[in-house]
Amino acid sequence: MIDSAMTWHYEIKEYYDHADDIEGVNIHYLWTPLEGIPDWENQRVTRFMPLVVQPPSPPGGETATQTTENAVATAVRLRRKILKLPQTIVAPESGVPTDRYLLHHYFEVFQDGHRHYSPLYTEELHTHADARPVASASEELPADATADRSLPPALVKR
Repeated sequence: MIDSAMTWHYEIKEYYDHADDIEGVNIHYLWTPLEGIPDWENQRVTRFMPLVVQPPSPPGGETATQTTENAVATAVRLRRKILKLPQTIVAPESGVPTDRYLLHHYFEVFQDGHRHYSPLYTEELHTHADARPVASASEELPADATADRSLPPALVKR
């Protein structure tokens, strides 16, 4: 059960199609404490990553971004998903909430009738839940939530 007072942290993940025959992409992800080991069998979350279509700029220079499953091929085929993650998790060693944890993810790529997997990416998140106001589940995403962020993220060196 999710507490109605739960607040969220949003992370944008992108995947650039490296070939024209990519039929679909899923992102698989989960989070763990900093020293935690991912339990993919029991904690994995899977989301479809739709194509993001950026039509040519109309006069005036503003660009509208649309998402569609039947997107027209563009020079850059970008897929984007906004992950809704907790602001804090409970640290198992102390039982105290913490705003630092690891996000683990990989991509499942369907290409030319075959399934391929990306490497596993792990990044440390610091949501700063104790230092800034947070959005509740009923509030809208921040205006910069659709800003471009490059992928793949750097692997956490430990």
